[in-house]
This record gives sequence, C-alpha cells and structure tokens, in this order.
Amino acid sequence: MPDTNQLFALDRLDPQVTALHERMGALGLVSADPLTMPIAQARAAAERAHVFLNQDAPPIPARDIVAEGPVGPLRLRLYRPPTTQDGPLPVLLYFHGGGFAVNSVDTHDRLLRLLALRSGAAVVAVAYGKAPEHRFPHQHDEGVAALRWVARHGASQGLDGDRIAVGGDSAGANLALGVALAARAPGEPRVSFGLLFYGMFAHDFHTVSHRRFGDGRYGLTTARMRWYWEQYLGHAEPTRDPRAAPLLADLTGLPPLLLLAAGLDCLRDDSLRLAQRLAVADVPFSLSVYESLPHSFASMTRLVEAADGAVTRAAQAVRRHLAA
Repeated sequence: MPDTNQLFALDRLDPQVTALHERMGALGLVSADPLTMPIAQARAAAERAHVFLNQDAPPIPARDIVAEGPVGPLRLRLYRPPTTQDGPLPVLLYFHGGGFAVNSVDTHDRLLRLLALRSGAAVVAVAYGKAPEHRFPHQHDEGVAALRWVARHGASQGLDGDRIAVGGDSAGANLALGVALAARAPGEPRVSFGLLFYGMFAHDFHTVSHRRFGDGRYGLTTARMRWYWEQYLGHAEPTRDPRAAPLLADLTGLPPLLLLAAGLDCLRDDSLRLAQRLAVADVPFSLSVYESLPHSFASMTRLVEAADGAVTRAAQAVRRHLAA
C-alpha cells in the first residue's frame, strides 16, 4: 500500500487522558499487556480496568441471547434504548476491540449503552470467540452468522432486519468491515452503514504511524500488534486474505462508512489508507482524526470530553443512516 504522506500534528495528548491514566495508575489498574503477562492475566487486567471506565453507564435494558453460530452457540447481548416510536428498532451490530485476544462485551458495556441511547437503535453486541483458542476465520464467520441472525430472527426481539448497521473498534472494526464486505454477496442481509473506530485493517507494520507511535508512548505498541495478528492467524506471516485484512479487499459496493481514527496511535494510518481506498472505490465515507487522543479512546467517555464527543458523533451518524 502507498504511504499516507500526511503530516502529524504536534504530539499533544489530551490532558484529560493524562489525568485518566494517572488516576488509574493510582488505583493499581495496570495495562493489559499479553507480552508481559500470561493471556489469562492480561484478560483479567482488562476486565478490572474497564470496571472503572464503565462506571455511571446509562441504565438501559440489556440481556443476553444465544444464537446459532457457525460451529455452535453464539452469545449476543441486546441493548434496547428507551423509545416512544412504534414498530421494530433499527440495529447496530457491534464488535468489541482487543486484538481478537482480550476484552469482551463486558469491557465495552458503557460504550454500547451510550451508542444505543444516543442513536435510538438497538445495539446487538457479539461475544465472538477469542484468539488463540479460536483463530481466523472463526471470528469473521461468527460475525456473518450474527448478521444473519439479526436479519432472520431479530423480529422476535423487536428488531428491524431491514435496517442494520455494523460497527466496531480496533479488531472489532476489522470484523465489522469484513461483515459489511461479506454482506455484498447475493442472498446475504443488507448492511446500511458502517461505524469504524481506529481499526486494524491490514497486517502491515511499516506505516508512518507505526514508525511514529509504535514504541507505545501513548499505549498500543507495534510489538503488541504483531502478537495480536500472530494469535489471530496462527502464524507470523503477513496475510493477503481480505477477510482477515479487509484493507486489501475490493471495496466497491460498500455502504456509507464513518471512520474515527486516533491521532496518537500506531494504527492511525490503517484508517487513513482505508479512506484513500474508499475514495478510489467511490464509496461514501467520512473520516475524522482525533489528533490529541490515543487508541481505545471510545472507552474513555466517562472522563474525557473529546472521547465522549466522538461517540456522540458516531451515534448520530447511526441514527441518520438508519432512519426509516
């Protein structure tokens, strides 16, 4: 892929993010780093940190549903916002981030509730199997199965199978884009919109943003990204399978997309390169780069105003594109 050749703003981390990190450090909440701790310990650290981040989440109804997955049961969590309108609700099918290996529907609970409340759409969050226990294409196939379930069985839950958006952050944005690509095939449910927070879209560590921020000064590291891809694929070799690296896919025919990138993130250029390719493919899209925010900012909404504003913008786009 060509380089982005886009200059960076000066490295100025939002002071509210700095304060958040200091507060979490004082509470003994450590980064979930699978390179320095066993994967079970990293997952537990992520869950503990997000208990703090998820405080004061909107109290909207949420319940778990078991759907039929490609190789067994697939757990979904349905968030239903309050509404005065009659009829079934539009749906945002959401995939959480975490390098395919950490995090869960629980870690993203506050974000999922905010998206439901502010968009007016029901959010169906997918509890896909994590790597390395489950490797590609397991997660992709579960995403497609979740889309089919919403379209074919969502009416039983008051969901409108004809108004579906897909969304996700980081690895979840990879899955959301992969599901939108799969939905172009004849006979698959239609996807009306895609919401992509700071996605990992290609197995490429030679971008400007990896060179600039891959040391982890703002959190995520290139080394950790290499590890995540290896757990997901089962090998260290770059993949050109567009189901795993959707940046390499034929992008024509996709629905409108909103890309929200973090400026202080080694994955920043994944979103910029995707925007370049979407423009060539004549796919409607909007790109916003939040220059003072790091990776995972969508989980910081309780204490970082810029992050909360980004999530509001994302929810409003979902509302607009899923309007009847």
